Amino acid sequence: MANKVVSSSTIKSILNGGRSITLKYATKTDAWERYSLAPSVQEAFAKAMEQADVPASATTAIMTETEQPSQKDSYPHYTTVYQDNNGNHITTKHVR
Repeated sequence: MANKVVSSSTIKSILNGGRSITLKYATKTDAWERYSLAPSVQEAFAKAMEQADVPASATTAIMTETEQPSQKDSYPHYTTVYQDNNGNHITTKHVR
């Protein structure tokens, strides 16, 4: 199971399918802390999210893991936690 997001930092808001989605990156989970994230990585995540299949009730997408390959997936991806307007977890997906 993915690490639980404890805190995050806003990257920016984007439009996806005509909806506004707030993009963030995790700064702390129940397992680790991240003090900063390179602007180039933030922008690459934002571009990937513009094309992502975002769940209908999601208003926030939080990148928990930067782009990486996986033994289960044959493509590099960002591990992304989706939340609703109240901050409730909806799902965790891989975004490429």
